[in-house]
Amino acid sequence: MVVHRDELISAQYFLAVAGVAAMRRILISPSAVLPRLEDARRVIGALDEFPNNIRIPVVEYEVSEGYDAWAAIYDSGPNAATELDTRLVRTLLEPLPRGRALDAACGTGRQTLTLTELGHDVEGIDLNETMLAIARERVQTARFRQGRLDALPYDDSSFDLAVCSLALTHVAELLPALREMARVVKPGGYAVLSDMHPVTVHMGLTAGFRTPETGGAIAQVRNLLHEVSEYVNGFVATGWEVCECLEPTMPLAAIETHPAYPVVPDAVREAFDGLPFLLIWKLRRR
Repeated sequence: MVVHRDELISAQYFLAVAGVAAMRRILISPSAVLPRLEDARRVIGALDEFPNNIRIPVVEYEVSEGYDAWAAIYDSGPNAATELDTRLVRTLLEPLPRGRALDAACGTGRQTLTLTELGHDVEGIDLNETMLAIARERVQTARFRQGRLDALPYDDSSFDLAVCSLALTHVAELLPALREMARVVKPGGYAVLSDMHPVTVHMGLTAGFRTPETGGAIAQVRNLLHEVSEYVNGFVATGWEVCECLEPTMPLAAIETHPAYPVVPDAVREAFDGLPFLLIWKLRRR
């Protein structure tokens, strides 16, 4: 289901990036912000000229429909979030004992593959059957089924480990999902959870993609805001201990491939360099 349709004018985007860059430095070094004013002046002075006058449809989907549309190209890249997430989550998983692992909200099986390569016996679960079909082809030794994070179809203490990557940002409430993962993981077992950092969600970052089916529109699924405190309080309430927390910043590759970079490159660097990008937790079940 389409939630919302709108249209983006590229000049709006360039000006927004310049504004974010200026806001980050205006009180620390006001004179250094003057070039961003020039960026804005240049864009505003040529609103009817290319590339400032590009009009791009924007379509927001509900979660299931959005990932249906995205599934066929989800792994084709580049995707800075999944690439960084795959690498860092693996570093947290490698020292853990091998056992029975759950890939919760497994999508196309990206982390299922990692878990299998590390020697785990893996079950994957996801709400979206289109993504699951790809996961089944990708990791044929794992077992997959459809299901929800807030109602996992497994017995208590079924797993030694649970992984959930870049999915909790799409749930309205963290507690039900955290409680269910705590229920199915054995006492003393582990979980590795990753998500978009709340700073990036505050910045308006969405799960966005383009496919031929969307006709050139920016298709997106909204990221929902969960502050760090909501995670920590949720862990306490559901029986998880924090072993480690990572807050990797936006990688250079993501900055240099940002859509505004060809027009206002310095503004893009100043807006996004050093900003927290992902939030990754290693947890132990009490």
